[in-house]
Amino acid sequence: WLPGMLSGTLYSIGNFSGIIATTYLGQGVGYSVCQSALIVSGMWGICYFKEITGADAICKWFCCAFVTLTGILWLSYEHKGDAVH
Repeated sequence: WLPGMLSGTLYSIGNFSGIIATTYLGQGVGYSVCQSALIVSGMWGICYFKEITGADAICKWFCCAFVTLTGILWLSYEHKGDAVH
């Protein structure tokens, strides 16, 4: 039961942190930062867990990750005014 409880706790901490980030940074920046977790988990999957193999598949993943990062950067520039404190 311990691994399940630790996983659930980490998941809850991540969700709570996402809510705080969105509250303080605004929708455009906070949500974009939270969605960048997909890039981090994808890198773990490629480098450590070897979930994606083959140069073609890894190249396609990096192309998609680049599109995602571009979208995150574009959304982060939509932040206007002071955030709610």
